[in-house]
Amino acid sequence: MSRTFNLKYICLLGILFILLIRVNGQEIRLKTALEHDSIWLGDQIKLMVVVEQSAGLKIDFPHLPDSIQKIEILKKSKIDTSKLDGTRLQLKQTYLVTCFDSGAHYIPAFYFRFKNGDHTDSLKSNDLTLFVKYPNVDLKKGPVDIKKPFKAPVTFKEIAPWLLAIILLAAIVFLVIYAISRRNKNRPLFQRPPKPKLPPHVIALQELDKLKSENLWQQEKVKDYYTRLTDIIRVYIEDRFVMAAMEQTTPEILNGFKSLKTQIDTKSVLELKEILELADLVKFAKLTPLPDENFNMLTNAYLFVKETTNEAVNELPEPEKPEVKDKPIVDLKDNKEETPL
Repeated sequence: MSRTFNLKYICLLGILFILLIRVNGQEIRLKTALEHDSIWLGDQIKLMVVVEQSAGLKIDFPHLPDSIQKIEILKKSKIDTSKLDGTRLQLKQTYLVTCFDSGAHYIPAFYFRFKNGDHTDSLKSNDLTLFVKYPNVDLKKGPVDIKKPFKAPVTFKEIAPWLLAIILLAAIVFLVIYAISRRNKNRPLFQRPPKPKLPPHVIALQELDKLKSENLWQQEKVKDYYTRLTDIIRVYIEDRFVMAAMEQTTPEILNGFKSLKTQIDTKSVLELKEILELADLVKFAKLTPLPDENFNMLTNAYLFVKETTNEAVNELPEPEKPEVKDKPIVDLKDNKEETPL
């Protein structure tokens, strides 16, 4: 009976031992390492503690004192957790250490407590040795002056605040001068930029369209009609050919085009001549043109602008069609009755 009990007890211990080996060998791996095996006296080095474990295990890192024998612990990092293959995790903590005593310094193993379900146990890491070296000193030379400090190059980070301060100061000075200048000229501090000027032929065509829609000569405002028509043409000539057309007479304008034969053809000059000469008769001789002549002069104005512009004009408005629908019969009768007079 006792032999059977001892056998069961031995089997139970064997199973527990196998479980512990499995836990220690497969689920948790501990490792401590130094960046280098040796350092110079007073240098700093990193001591790394790495734990690989299965997910679900709870492991406690050891709480190290401020120093391990003659090795001082300056700083420690937070525990960094990363995922490995499968469900395994890696936990890493780094200690920054230094030593001011030469020789070999022993770093003992660290103990980690872990809990797997209801089972609690501890594991031990590997131990380390840190060799601290000191420079060789030739005592025969006697006292030696300390090494002079060397000049480090100036970095952008050092000059960046000064550059920003200079730029800010220059901007403030510029704004003050700009504000004073605008104030002396009675102008607002900020204003919208002027709209780009339209090409001369676009302005002329828009004004001709507007004149056509006003129906001036149909309302017996023939003089106003020809005044507006010639003003539109004269402004166009000034902008397009750089001529003082608004201050010149009809003969002076026509004579000015003789030197611009390469920019304007004979047909366009004849169209312009008809418009200006008929307008002079209306304004100064009180001539009353026929309705067809009023139509033709507006058409000639459209053609003159189109043929003399330096840009392509796709479509040319036809003023006759909309005008004839207004009062063609009444105007014709009135003009026929006024012609004999």
